[in-house]
Amino acid sequence: MLIRLASWLLCAGALAIPQEPRFIERRIQNLHGEPFAGYALAPGMLTAWGNRVVQWGIPSGKMQVLIPRAAVAFGEGGCLLDSGALVLNEGPPERSLVWLQTRSWKRHVIDTGVDAADTMPATLFGRRGILLIHRGAQVRFYEIPADPTQPWHRTEIYSFYTPSQQGGLGMADVDGDGIPDILAGNDWIKAPASFELPWHLFAIELWNEELSSALLREKLVDLFAAGAQNLVAVQRSLPGARLAWFEKPPDPKQLWIEHRLEGALALDRPNSLQIADFDGDGRLDLLVAERGGTGRLIVFHNAGGGRFEPRTVASGEPVQHAIVTDWNSDGRPDIVTLRKDAISWWQNRR
Repeated sequence: MLIRLASWLLCAGALAIPQEPRFIERRIQNLHGEPFAGYALAPGMLTAWGNRVVQWGIPSGKMQVLIPRAAVAFGEGGCLLDSGALVLNEGPPERSLVWLQTRSWKRHVIDTGVDAADTMPATLFGRRGILLIHRGAQVRFYEIPADPTQPWHRTEIYSFYTPSQQGGLGMADVDGDGIPDILAGNDWIKAPASFELPWHLFAIELWNEELSSALLREKLVDLFAAGAQNLVAVQRSLPGARLAWFEKPPDPKQLWIEHRLEGALALDRPNSLQIADFDGDGRLDLLVAERGGTGRLIVFHNAGGGRFEPRTVASGEPVQHAIVTDWNSDGRPDIVTLRKDAISWWQNRR
């Protein structure tokens, strides 16, 4: 009887232990060397752009071509608005920021001379618009007018004066005053009490050694379910890139405490950083994908106590973008990769 009880307890304990995720690649579409500079994820839809603009339905994988061939290739920066319209940044010579009208995809120029790899929809003090980092040096806000075909008002939020270009963009209430602040590269920019007042810059860390040192992918999350914000950041444009999480001090205006992931395996231009609980243990894991080298797709398992264990999911082809979404709605976070050879759904089979 005791043996049977012990066996039952062992089985029950095994069932309670979250399983290590196992990812199975399922190709959605072969791409034959086509580069996609950027993407936007929305419920039931993945949009990507480069020399053309396409959408894939989720979970059908059915592709719809929105713009078969762009007159000028679109750069990385871009975003999808709630209306379904797109804001994209065209490449040279004009480097125009354009609004593409829903369904007709008619092009309307918002501004020219814009070079923005980081772009996102944002609402500042009730004003709906687009937030971006121009040339790695200026945070700008373009307010959407009642008629988006008319000129968009531009506001310069902040200009950087650092040795490095700044990349990585987000919004969060960093100081807990109830007003969303801006995350940009190495810094956070404190929101004023009203739109017309100046914003103020505070450094999170000082990765400024090279021109590309502060071009980041970054996320502000409660990494350890402790009710505290942590910044996770990786250098997206460097071989031998740093990957770290930062502990916010009691006064967030001071430098944050860096915790380098020493098991980062000499990352080569890791252009993607995503965060999800892949194994169901209640702790957030990190997904990093390399655009250089062998193109490793790596999950850093959150082992608790600030420790992360790297597990390589795949390698062999540089990854332009890696995206986390529950593709088949089974409650498990999956991975979607955009590579030059294919768009693939990596099904989480834990």
